[in-house]
Amino acid sequence: MANTYFSFKQFTIWQDQAAMKVTTDACLFGAWVSEHIRLHATQGRGLTTPTRVADVGAGTGLLSLMIHQKNPTLTIEALEIDPLAAEQARQNIASANADTQINIHTTDATNFSPAMPYDSIISNPPFYQDDLKAAGRRRSLAFHEETLTLPQLLNFIKSNLSSSGYFYLLLPFRREKEIERLLYAMQLHLSEKVYVKTSPQQSPHRLLLAGRRVQTETTLLDQPMEGREICITDQNGQYSSACKALLKEYYLAL
Repeated sequence: MANTYFSFKQFTIWQDQAAMKVTTDACLFGAWVSEHIRLHATQGRGLTTPTRVADVGAGTGLLSLMIHQKNPTLTIEALEIDPLAAEQARQNIASANADTQINIHTTDATNFSPAMPYDSIISNPPFYQDDLKAAGRRRSLAFHEETLTLPQLLNFIKSNLSSSGYFYLLLPFRREKEIERLLYAMQLHLSEKVYVKTSPQQSPHRLLLAGRRVQTETTLLDQPMEGREICITDQNGQYSSACKALLKEYYLAL
């Protein structure tokens, strides 16, 4: 059984009411996104400084709090369809004194219309499509595409991302070709892809994806993409240097 809470350096995630628990993959994704948003804000990349973020499928509020820790001036709107998870996220955010910057909406993202576009949209969406359903209705909603399919998520991104904004996704490696086809069809361009491996000897199991909107098909084809991989552990079974660099500001043990 998963622990009822997970303590980080600057906040604690209570998770007994949420179907989706804290995982190393989610923490790695949150740290990776947080650093991207920080660099976007400090270096500009020739774009507007980000001020508004959407966390689609917020769960316990983990990703929102990780982003807030490194980017405390951002306004974050976290969308969560499960009322129990949404309430627990509110409690986690309030306990971290972040409730002035992070607002939880108990809503279906497919029916949500924000007042303004977002500069960043992040999501660790339901992973599974045709797999054996998880035990229990709430776990099925958290893990399976019953309420938010990839096309629906990408449509939300295309409709609500600012022209200079970035989106960030965490997906299973086996859905790589599928997501690439969908992004191309919706004129959303991948600017970075990270293959996540548990250890150097193993095959990738997750994808960290960053991308932007594009205006024309020519732009879509001309834009370069950066690709690399991250191993969670090294040859000795310890956290790798790349993993430590991302998680050291968050994990108590690092």
